[in-house]
Amino acid sequence: MLKRILSYIFPITLSRQSSPISGQLTVTLLSGKRLLNTPNTDYSFGSLQRILRFGLQKIGFERIQKQKNVLVLGLAAGSVVETLVEEVQFRGQIHGVDIDPEVIAIGRQYFHLDKIKNLQIFLCDAQDYIKTTHVKYDLVIVDIFQDDQMPAFLFSPVFFSQIKEILSQKGVILFNTIVKTKAEAQRNKNFIEFFSDQYHIDRYPKVEGENEILILSTNENSTK
Repeated sequence: MLKRILSYIFPITLSRQSSPISGQLTVTLLSGKRLLNTPNTDYSFGSLQRILRFGLQKIGFERIQKQKNVLVLGLAAGSVVETLVEEVQFRGQIHGVDIDPEVIAIGRQYFHLDKIKNLQIFLCDAQDYIKTTHVKYDLVIVDIFQDDQMPAFLFSPVFFSQIKEILSQKGVILFNTIVKTKAEAQRNKNFIEFFSDQYHIDRYPKVEGENEILILSTNENSTK
């Protein structure tokens, strides 16, 4: 209780550990809320939760409530899952995928991932998961980072073509990206141009500063 009160005055570090995949992981108590950070970015909760909430709002909470299966690629400590369960009131099945066992362990210890009844966690590479799953998803959330860097495979032609194969007929993808440089802006532009014949893409730049949200749906199922 004392730490919680003091956290409204200054941030309190609860845990600091190193991951070979994500780098240094720090759990901080700030204004009564736990956050997971890496050296250069917010990994779970904090601004990341607001960014993904923004994307979910653009898709529509009522629409998501009616869905059956949600896939989160890049689960981390599960801030978007908290939003789905507590704010959106989603009661369907959530599958969370993450490659980093250290992050998942932190999520279980400090963020109560194991208490979310409709969440099933898969510790594996997102690329492998989408190639092997037989589930059709109504919503796929792609939020994959290594610190503040996005792996190159996310922008390859193969990855999002494979995601399309596991989307339900009216499925939608929420893709969280970061744009800090001209090269990253051009990368996103190239991605949108390449996939414009496969998806309808709604683009929301400068969310919380440097993030750009892309919402992809089949052309006949636009979010607009």
